[in-house]
Amino acid sequence: MTSILTNASALTALRNLANTQNSLGKTQSQISTGLKVASAADNTTNWSVSTQMKTDNSVVSTIKDTLKQNSDLVNTASSAMDGLISAIDKIKVELAKAKDVKDGNYDAINTSLAKIGAEIDGILENAALNNVNLLDGSLADMDTVAAGNQITMVSGWAGGFKTISVTLTALGGAAGALTSGAGAINAISITTLASIDTAATAVETALETTRNFATELGAAKNQIEAQSKFLGVLSESMTNSVSTLVDADMNEASTRLQALQTQQQLGVQSLSIANQNSQMILKLFQ
Repeated sequence: MTSILTNASALTALRNLANTQNSLGKTQSQISTGLKVASAADNTTNWSVSTQMKTDNSVVSTIKDTLKQNSDLVNTASSAMDGLISAIDKIKVELAKAKDVKDGNYDAINTSLAKIGAEIDGILENAALNNVNLLDGSLADMDTVAAGNQITMVSGWAGGFKTISVTLTALGGAAGALTSGAGAINAISITTLASIDTAATAVETALETTRNFATELGAAKNQIEAQSKFLGVLSESMTNSVSTLVDADMNEASTRLQALQTQQQLGVQSLSIANQNSQMILKLFQ
């Protein structure tokens, strides 16, 4: 039936054209933004999961930055440890020389020991990065889990990362093992053969303390490197997963765009043909 009041063909063509226009608009948006899920309205599930993963990835990035800073801190302390061990070895050499002194004049030995002691003090004072010194005893307890002088390399996270803690040994300062107490070696002065033996004992104690702490730092350094590597892989995996969820396939989108543009042209032609039906009715009355 043909009606001059209702053009069903035109309405159908118009509806189809509107649908094509809507799909075309979405495809053009994907191409311009590179996203197939730009908001929750596009895909609630993918948008929700990707948003959570982006948040988690931001946390991972923060932890990576913290690990990098702490890695630099540990490397600074480790370099200082090498200097300390070298200085202690020099003291041992001077004490060995003192054993060979026949006239009891230890002035030259004491002069060398004083210089080495000043070298040790300098190493301990300067082993700081961003005003943080792991060696001089100035760092208070930063780990609320364990007692004693500790520094927390990275805070725990709900994702399951473990805390890397380093037990600090005060090598300098008021409680420094190398600068006070029985193990003090920065102010050794030789006066007798007995004082040489006493100094040698202190040197061995200081050397053991230094080596143990160097081992602690080395273990922490390995942990930091391992966790940093893992976090790098994890961050990359999260980024790829988010891309899979929300990024548009540009090859597919460009192909769909061409198809929709063709449909749009055909829809316009179809609507034009449907609108001509009324004109055909007029010819019947001529």
